Amino acid sequence: MNSEEMMLYLWNKYLNTKDMKYLAEACEKAPFFGQKEMAKEIGRILRKNKQC
Repeated sequence: MNSEEMMLYLWNKYLNTKDMKYLAEACEKAPFFGQKEMAKEIGRILRKNKQC
């Protein structure tokens, strides 16, 4: 699965489940213009707040 397909898959999983773990995973896999730490931090915050 290429990156575009992976993002579409994760987005659709989120839309169907409203489970933020899929958004967190998408953020962690997104390039964020070379800012890997930003991607990790956004993923961490989403996982921490997934109860919302």
